[in-house]
Amino acid sequence: MNIEIVFALLSGLNYGVIIMNIPPVLGELMDLYGVSYTRISILMGALLWVHAAMQIPAGLIVDRLGVRRTQALSFACMAVGCALPAFAPTLAWGIGGRMITGVGTGLGWLATLKMLALAAPAGRAGAYQAFFGGLFSLGSILAFLFIPPIARVGWQWVYWTPAILCLLQLIMVPALRPAPSAAGRPPFLPFRRILGMRAAWLIGLYHAISYGAMMSLGNWIPSLLAEASPGRSAAQLAWGGALFMLVSGLGRISGGFVIFRVSPYLIAHGSLLALAVILAGLALIPQAGTVLALALLGAWFGSFVFGSIFQLASRSGPPESLGAVLGFVNFLANFGAVLFTLTFGWFKDAFGSFAWGYALISPLAVLVLIAGLRVLGRGEASRE
Repeated sequence: MNIEIVFALLSGLNYGVIIMNIPPVLGELMDLYGVSYTRISILMGALLWVHAAMQIPAGLIVDRLGVRRTQALSFACMAVGCALPAFAPTLAWGIGGRMITGVGTGLGWLATLKMLALAAPAGRAGAYQAFFGGLFSLGSILAFLFIPPIARVGWQWVYWTPAILCLLQLIMVPALRPAPSAAGRPPFLPFRRILGMRAAWLIGLYHAISYGAMMSLGNWIPSLLAEASPGRSAAQLAWGGALFMLVSGLGRISGGFVIFRVSPYLIAHGSLLALAVILAGLALIPQAGTVLALALLGAWFGSFVFGSIFQLASRSGPPESLGAVLGFVNFLANFGAVLFTLTFGWFKDAFGSFAWGYALISPLAVLVLIAGLRVLGRGEASRE
């Protein structure tokens, strides 16, 4: 196994800790900063909003700077961003640090996906991209296990711990081998060309449905279970979130192994169809046990497809512009995750039930699948 793949897998675990270091000690940080749930949610969301906004520019940056220099810039940003809040117990420092960290995760996520597309054995890029994504989910579980006891030493260690992990990985960056330049390689594709690629749009919409459904279910699962379990609160059912993330991580990893044997097109189409059926079931069957079982199946199929989507995306553009293509696909996925999460919350407030959210996304998944079967088919993604 080469250094690029080892580095990428370590990055997956590292990102899980970096992005999820706040939720395990939410109460302690609320007391430290003297803030409400609304204001602490700004601290949690600052990284994610910047990460999502960085996807398209990050793709363009990695195409121009190269993987190794982008990884160095990424881990430097993450180390600074993670460490900054430890210098003062104020919310402003925390938010500022999380925003800088989001710049780093946005750059690094795309650089790692492109690095795996170039460094993995032929035909196996999607598998290693799936392992990378799965280890992110498992790394978030590590954050829940280890950040609370570390925080008892001092609140600063909530931030120092991921900062140190970033520095340790930054030391590994010089060992990465840049992809060799091809003689007479074509110029970068103008971004408007990428916007005109039907394959990139459809792959991005597949990812938006699968990742968006998975994230909206993950964000709301304690509330979903509470809605189906009268007399029990979301806090009492928070264990559902940890179980959901475990299933999601295992789904991504197992999807990577399956790509060795099964066409990524078949996995992508089949997973989207399964999600459409699962979401329809959630809209129609409100019993708590069924809701939990279907939500976990949604976590599985929404994550199982991760590597297949990025294997298809990695084939849909030339290596010189691969970062921009991957960034565009990932941007659509992050947009879907934010939009679906907000939509579910709005339906709950407006109609008193999450069922309307499922009823909206299920037919949307079917429409995207029909378009995908026409554009992507079963063969090679087109380069339009």
